[in-house]
Amino acid sequence: MNKNKILLLVLYTLALAAILYYPVSKIVKFEVSPDYEEFKFKATVYDPYDPMRGRYVQLHLSPDIWESADRDPVRHTGYAVIRKDSKGFAEVLRLTADFPQLPKGEYAVKVNSIYSHCKNEKSNIMEYHFTWPFNRFYLNELKAPELEKELRRRNTPMILKVKIFNDGSFAVTGMEKH
Repeated sequence: MNKNKILLLVLYTLALAAILYYPVSKIVKFEVSPDYEEFKFKATVYDPYDPMRGRYVQLHLSPDIWESADRDPVRHTGYAVIRKDSKGFAEVLRLTADFPQLPKGEYAVKVNSIYSHCKNEKSNIMEYHFTWPFNRFYLNELKAPELEKELRRRNTPMILKVKIFNDGSFAVTGMEKH
């Protein structure tokens, strides 16, 4: 082999390694990283199949409301600070505009579409509604027809399990009937 072919082979190998580094590092992080907590979210299914986008279920997750006497701490996007309740379900502690410094046992996830309104005219309590970034669950193509038969009725109660990491990233780990 001449020097040009060896150089080309080395460059191709480096390019392939660079291309594969990011997805492999993310997979390793989500599978073996110790800095996460698995949360459960109560969910209801309201769109069990969409032929244009593939097999997924659209979920309505709760809790998706936070109440506070503070006025407008965040706008449109922000972070929900959560912790586990006694049954392992997520509980929203507060909404913040920036990623906060968190004590042990608390995690933050970026949430979207935050809007607020006064709960009632007599109280000063504001209700903040938001959507979680993991409100879709893509199904295994082989198991999807079975699950779709069970989910034909709207508002089927489900539990979505999500690993939430210290840096705010997340990985959906599964869904089961409630």
